[in-house]
Amino acid sequence: MASFPRYAIIWDGAIFHVTWQCHNHSWLIQDDWAKQLYYDLLLKYKDRYHICFYSYHFMDNHIHLSGKILGNKEAFSALFRVVNSQLAKTINKKLKRRGQVVMDRFKSPCIQSDRAMLTVMTYHDLNSYRAGKVDHPEKYRWSSYHFYADGKEDPLLTPAPSYLGLGESDSERQRAYRRLVEDILEKEGLKKRNFSRQHYIGDPDWVLERSKELRALLQAKKEAYLLRQRRHLYPRSP
Repeated sequence: MASFPRYAIIWDGAIFHVTWQCHNHSWLIQDDWAKQLYYDLLLKYKDRYHICFYSYHFMDNHIHLSGKILGNKEAFSALFRVVNSQLAKTINKKLKRRGQVVMDRFKSPCIQSDRAMLTVMTYHDLNSYRAGKVDHPEKYRWSSYHFYADGKEDPLLTPAPSYLGLGESDSERQRAYRRLVEDILEKEGLKKRNFSRQHYIGDPDWVLERSKELRALLQAKKEAYLLRQRRHLYPRSP
């Protein structure tokens, strides 16, 4: 995926999918203490930076998160700078290593709607299954699956509006969510999807239109930059 500035992809109030890889794809967060550390950091800072999280899935060398920006996009970026920095500092100290923990900048595709949000949530839940770590999402600890499918308390999460629309009661919604995951398991099995390579997640027409707008914005900025460079190199005579 080409690198675009985050301000051009995410906006105030946007629904997001965040993912990042450990540096050099190393398994720096494979231990439970490292995953718990990241969970605790997100929990500590989410309200301060006005972010709510809808789902998560922590693998051994990368993470997935979805949620909504309740404030502005600057606070969204600031939260991950703080959390990822503190994660790296603690991991390096504990493992007696130096250098990056999070590889480069995190990716943050924007999600169009509640319906698309459900697709992202189930994608998260099936990561460990598709990686061969477990034979069912319910057997993986570091996932929001248990919050939605079993009603387990999870202070990091805010129920996604798409989930609340699955039924009139908690038990009805939980059954509906389990059926949704089971249907995907039956139809897709180990088939992988990669939302992290996209800038936008939603209906194809919406994704296409947003992508065109993004390319046009970047082209306009590039042309403006080149014009400033030419004026600097070849100033007009008085």
